[in-house]
Amino acid sequence: RRVRELERDKQFLQQQLDEKETNEEEAKACSQHFYRQVLHCSILSVNSIFTDYSCSFQAQQRKTYLETNSSAKAVSIPRKEREYQGMLEYKEGEESRLVKSLVLDQKARGVAVSFLPGLPAYIIFMCLRYADRVNDDQRASTLLNSVLCSIKGVIKKRGKDFAVLSFWLSNTSRLIHCLKQYSGDETFKTYNTAKQNEHCLTNFELTEYQNVFADLAIHIYRQLIKSMEDTLQPLIVSSMLEHETIQGVLGSKPTGLRKKSSGSPEEDAVTVEVLLQQLGLWHTTMMQHGMDSGLIKQVVRQQFYIICAVTLNHLLLRKDMCSWSKGLQIRYNVWQLEEWLAEREMADCGAKEMLEPLVQAAQLLQVKKKTEADAQAICNMCTGLTTAQIVKVLTLYTPCSFMVLKLLTYREESSTLMMDAKKIFSVTLSFSPSSVALETIQIPASLNLDFLNRI
Repeated sequence: RRVRELERDKQFLQQQLDEKETNEEEAKACSQHFYRQVLHCSILSVNSIFTDYSCSFQAQQRKTYLETNSSAKAVSIPRKEREYQGMLEYKEGEESRLVKSLVLDQKARGVAVSFLPGLPAYIIFMCLRYADRVNDDQRASTLLNSVLCSIKGVIKKRGKDFAVLSFWLSNTSRLIHCLKQYSGDETFKTYNTAKQNEHCLTNFELTEYQNVFADLAIHIYRQLIKSMEDTLQPLIVSSMLEHETIQGVLGSKPTGLRKKSSGSPEEDAVTVEVLLQQLGLWHTTMMQHGMDSGLIKQVVRQQFYIICAVTLNHLLLRKDMCSWSKGLQIRYNVWQLEEWLAEREMADCGAKEMLEPLVQAAQLLQVKKKTEADAQAICNMCTGLTTAQIVKVLTLYTPCSFMVLKLLTYREESSTLMMDAKKIFSVTLSFSPSSVALETIQIPASLNLDFLNRI
């Protein structure tokens, strides 16, 4: 029994000893782990400090380098720009799409005004250059014939719209100029730059098409004049004869309103200012469309002829218009027209001379008509009027003296009384080269010509 008790005590003591050793080992292990953690954190802290110092040192070195090399330029790699040849590639059979977007669907007002003047003509010619490059005469012929027929169709359909007529007169004449400028003819090559001469046609001779498009341009011009005439006719008599703007000399009411009710509003009268506004609107439209200055001058000259003819014809038919004061009013209105010309630098376009018969008729209403000297002065002054016109004006104003009639019988000229207000002067399509470089022309997305490839 005593032995068993000793054995239990021994086992208990041994167990206590083992637990103590285990606790000491765990404490030692925990202590070692703690020290390792502390050491690891210390190493990380040192590394961080070293990294920050290294970055700071490198940044300082870079700053020092840039400061010491501030005069050195940064090296850039330029992008090589594509060089265009001023041509537009299109597939065979796409001519109908081209003329639909470029001619039939084109609006002469609004968006078209913001384009490069003559853009449709340039696009057509750039397509023609591609047909010339591939030496496809059938494609070139189809293109030009399609354009020709499409423009004719637009003019036939909208032949009274001045803006449409102006737009296509401008573009048709520009296409004619392109056909000449890039024909390769030495006469026209002298107007080109070296680059433009590189764009001359090499396979086709298109003189016949130049003539065909010239005939079309003349047709459009005549249609444009008729369109203007329809608008001008109702304005001319009221503004040039009936409305009196020089108050205090001619009275307060327009001549044409004196037999009407006094309740007619003065502000509704058609004045010279209204006429000038209409002329200005037409001139601005032609300028926006890029019409040749030579063509614009011919149009204005025709406008002034119509104004003179219509005014003079009505003067010859109305006794109430033949008076000294009316002569003064006519001369004042003519002066306003001449000022309008001067403001637009067109005093030399021949329009002023178109008014000369009207000026002489107004002077005839104001000169003395009694003595032989007066009669001779009338004959010398009225070179733009026929004998019949002079006699008619004098007869309407006051009985024509025998002396004047005697001198007038010696004049050898036409006895025509009325001017031909429908007369249209022949138009001249003078060559006008363009400085626009074909290779710089870009096609606006609004034209819906994305099937054309710029090359």
